[in-house]
Amino acid sequence: MRNGMGMTKTYLRGLTQREEKQEGVDFFLRLGSQTRFFAFQFKAPKGNSDGSPYRYTIQREQHEALFDLSQLASTTGFYVFPHYVTTIKLQQDVPNLMNDTWLLSVDQMVTGAVFGTSKSKTVRCEGTRAIINPEYGMHRFQDTALKAAIIRGGVGAREMQQWYSRFRFATAVARRSPWVSRGLRVAVVLPSTP
Repeated sequence: MRNGMGMTKTYLRGLTQREEKQEGVDFFLRLGSQTRFFAFQFKAPKGNSDGSPYRYTIQREQHEALFDLSQLASTTGFYVFPHYVTTIKLQQDVPNLMNDTWLLSVDQMVTGAVFGTSKSKTVRCEGTRAIINPEYGMHRFQDTALKAAIIRGGVGAREMQQWYSRFRFATAVARRSPWVSRGLRVAVVLPSTP
């Protein structure tokens, strides 16, 4: 996002456990009105070897939260599927891991259609396709079509704050597992200065 899309002010900062205890929050930001937020749910591949199809597990509770956010603005929530199972392939591709890391936009994935009555689903990734039943298209971050969509996407600070408040409240009330938010990363995109 910083180099390839000209969003030079993009960053992610999580607080240390000591800072969280001291501040009483997971993270905090002071933002301008033009700031945009994106949510990336990273998934680890299953199996012991690299090769297509790559398989990942997605959870209904995680998906419901991401889908809720993605309905505020398209191209806001994504699953991230790195196609790296073994350290051999990982070491071979460093530092260009984005070349075989794929993004799947959540806004098109209606929860009932994806999960039915199941609590989890396996996603099979083959080429540019994420096969769950139904099938969805994926993109690499450097793909022109995805870059154009992201530039128009994201949610503002107020919408993100409202979504995050609902998410935290629902997690506490439903006594959801802390794993619901495991692997979730939020990117903050500040307006670039000329």
